[in-house]
Amino acid sequence: MGNSQAVRQRVLVPSSGVRIPLPQPNETYFSICAIFFKLYNDDIKYRPVSTLLSINQSLFMTQKKPVVFITRPIPQNGIAMLKKHFTVRLRKVNSPIPKKELEKEIQNCTALLTILTDKIDGKIMDLNPNLKVISNFAVGFDNIDISAASKRGIAVGNTPGVLTQSTAEHTLALILALMKRIVEGQKIMERNAFCGWGPLYMLGKELYKKTIGVVGFGRIGVRLAEIAYYGFGCNILYDNPSVNKKMEHAIHAKHVKLATLLKKADVVSLHVPLLPHTHHLIGKKELSLMKKTAYLINTARGAVVDEKALLSALKKGQIAGAGLDVFECEPSRTAGLEKLNNVVMVPHTGSAPVEAREGMAQVAAQNIIGILKKGAKPVSIVNA
Repeated sequence: MGNSQAVRQRVLVPSSGVRIPLPQPNETYFSICAIFFKLYNDDIKYRPVSTLLSINQSLFMTQKKPVVFITRPIPQNGIAMLKKHFTVRLRKVNSPIPKKELEKEIQNCTALLTILTDKIDGKIMDLNPNLKVISNFAVGFDNIDISAASKRGIAVGNTPGVLTQSTAEHTLALILALMKRIVEGQKIMERNAFCGWGPLYMLGKELYKKTIGVVGFGRIGVRLAEIAYYGFGCNILYDNPSVNKKMEHAIHAKHVKLATLLKKADVVSLHVPLLPHTHHLIGKKELSLMKKTAYLINTARGAVVDEKALLSALKKGQIAGAGLDVFECEPSRTAGLEKLNNVVMVPHTGSAPVEAREGMAQVAAQNIIGILKKGAKPVSIVNA
């Protein structure tokens, strides 16, 4: 109290006798006092009282909020959630953030909201020892070094659940587009090359009663299996580290090894995260096990499939076709795939529906709020 009384006496304006009201002393209080001492010693007696009061109010009543940096525009609902609690810095350029810019921006924030194209390793993290949370706008988190984050006490969030339905529907769309030769037919019409209906013209296949092999039986894989079973009467095989007794009972799904699944499935759909042991999970050997009439679908991560091996298998007719939403060297795709009629490619749009993206924004924002705000809870922290 002695220190605070002394400060109050020093900031008294001699010409008017008006005291400048000050809050209870704390660390910020004493830091700002140094500024007032300098003002007093220099020229405080020449300043109007209204000016001093304005300075005092702005310095003492404005509390510094944690800063959240968002590396790329996301749906507004997530931004609005964050603005209620924090200072939000949004990079407004709708493209991947350059590394140098990321290195600069990360130094001045408490939380970082990243996109799956942002590579965050230990060196990047070390640029800001005050970083508390990285919230990834994606279900996958292979773009973030989780081990490095854990060692530094940084929470890492992701956005599971909200894009399950969207990605499962998207996977089904790729399956049907291949089996019904939709894209191939579109190209024919664009060239005005349709020569008329014929009994053997553009023959495709039905999905009804076919065997679907689901590699990775998490939320998305399970939802796809449910849609295929209830909607198309499909038989379900799945490869997963753990057995899902509930789905085995509900939709008669059968747990098998990957090699067995590849040999028996009419459609092989990939739904695994990209981890060291899933990199090139499907390569030359695995493709050779598939039926010549089978289709491969990848809506997981590009590098789960060896794209060069896939291109070779498609050219040789080892499998019937492939539907790709993700690519090994995204955003590029292996040259040659675009020339094949038995390939359907889309630019990583499995979670593109508005409903899914707004859900992702909400979860990504809540993960940050849950870590930084007392009493709040995050939705999903992968290294909790």
